[in-house]
Amino acid sequence: MPLITIKECVNCDIDHEWIFDGASLRELRMIKKLTGMSQKAFAEAGDEGDPEALAALIYVLHKRDRITIPFEDVDLDFSKFTMEPTEEEKREYEELEQRMKAEADNAQAPKVELSGPTKKAGSKRKY
Repeated sequence: MPLITIKECVNCDIDHEWIFDGASLRELRMIKKLTGMSQKAFAEAGDEGDPEALAALIYVLHKRDRITIPFEDVDLDFSKFTMEPTEEEKREYEELEQRMKAEADNAQAPKVELSGPTKKAGSKRKY
């Protein structure tokens, strides 16, 4: 659920700040029609910075704000664009990193097994 910011958008001259928490069915159908990408392909392409996926994302976010621009005209000035995790996501990442580090530390720690007396040690000897 990234925080997406565009300053002085080249499509509409407005500053935008969106939290993208996923697409609705209608939006997914629109993305499929515009790009041919399924939900999974769209997510993967977005992670890779695919220009068609980014254009579709910007198109959908503008539609949410009731700003209509032709898909072919969607543009982006990357110097005015940011996509960052929300504060909540940052905390979740930090917690996950701490857990993974603790698990790795525990896995690397030498295991010392303490054992009690063996049967032989506790057996009675005949003299």
